[in-house]
Amino acid sequence: MTDYLPVPNPTKSFWLTAEVDFHDHRSTAELPAEADIVIVGSGYAGTTTAHFLMEEGFDGTIVMLEARDVCSGATARNGGHLKPSLYYSQKSWTKKFGEKGAAEIANFEFAHLAAMKELIEREKIDCDFVFGRSCDVHLTSSAVNAALENYQQFTKNPYITCKHDVQLHVGENAKTISHVLDSEVCVTFTAGQLWPYKLVTSLLRKCMQKGLNLQTNTPVLGSEKFEDKWLVKTARGTILAKKLVIATNAYTASVEPRFLNKIVPIKGICSHITPKVRPSHLSHTYGIRYDGADQDYLINRADGTVVVGGAKKHIFPFKNVFYNVVDDSTLIPGTKEYFDDYMKHFHDWKFTETETDHVWSGILGYTDDSFPYVGEMPHESNKFIIAGFHGHGMPRVLLSAKALASNIMGKELEVPAAFKISQERMTKTRNEILASLGTPVARL
Repeated sequence: MTDYLPVPNPTKSFWLTAEVDFHDHRSTAELPAEADIVIVGSGYAGTTTAHFLMEEGFDGTIVMLEARDVCSGATARNGGHLKPSLYYSQKSWTKKFGEKGAAEIANFEFAHLAAMKELIEREKIDCDFVFGRSCDVHLTSSAVNAALENYQQFTKNPYITCKHDVQLHVGENAKTISHVLDSEVCVTFTAGQLWPYKLVTSLLRKCMQKGLNLQTNTPVLGSEKFEDKWLVKTARGTILAKKLVIATNAYTASVEPRFLNKIVPIKGICSHITPKVRPSHLSHTYGIRYDGADQDYLINRADGTVVVGGAKKHIFPFKNVFYNVVDDSTLIPGTKEYFDDYMKHFHDWKFTETETDHVWSGILGYTDDSFPYVGEMPHESNKFIIAGFHGHGMPRVLLSAKALASNIMGKELEVPAAFKISQERMTKTRNEILASLGTPVARL
């Protein structure tokens, strides 16, 4: 479905100021006629899947197809925030999956912290990785109530193994710890930050050195079964794959039409802000919560700059500008102004002049039930998917990719049950995205 392919000339994110020398690389001038595994997508999901396949000992041919330049989608456009969701969704998760299922998700996300640190140190990747504490600030009465109720649910769940890491602060302590004087409640826990484009392109370079065939600017238009293999159709011809991996996140409907209205492209906005005079360094990264799904996120980089994303209160009332939109070549009007005075939330930045020197858009893959689709496609052997990370991929992709690589090699898929693709999930017709965003109708 060409309507869901990435558009040319996307906005340039701050992360892409470190663009690699192989950004438009093709390992061979022509597409190989066949491959053992074809991976569609060169971002976080596709690249880590390739990495873990090689780590598992796979020694066949892997071809990676990318519609644009390498790693030019959501991975190069997110906020660089490795922040697990541990407590804030516990009520809804418990209602859907019970205490064990809710704990499974929280424990899985928390495990990404150690897994990412281990990967970066073992592979010696320079990507500005920093561990610290994240601080969720709650600025409305409904956000405060939700935090308290979910935290209570979190603390009483006997299956959660990371409770020791999460701390609730109220009153004056919350204001002091958060640096936000309007915050009556804040919650802190371990989180990380990094340069996501550097992480993924460093891993991808290593995969290419081990034999991966990368083909950029090669949009995939679909696939069809051919005997016991998959004929992958591209704008440059076809390639026959023994196994096919779809790692296309928001653009999945372009490759696999069955995901129309199941993985929906959502246009988001992010920014890079530089202070004119460097104030005191913020001691946390942040989630800043308002009503419902309205929240922003922030990382405080070691160079004194910050990356802030979200602007949901500015975007989400207007369905036509963000919902089912794949165009990341333009900005939503007014978003730069949203970020220009943003740092005045923090009392020690009140009188600091800042410059919003980068603003960019990116396309997130939201799913109909808010969880990613991971695993082998029902009734379609040897076709696998790892996509639909609902704007929350940093603490979900890495171990999902590791599990999928093992699954492709014939082992059990070890991800939370909520993430596993199933016939039941594929046939469910209810789409919960707009309701979860508080956008029941479109406004112009």
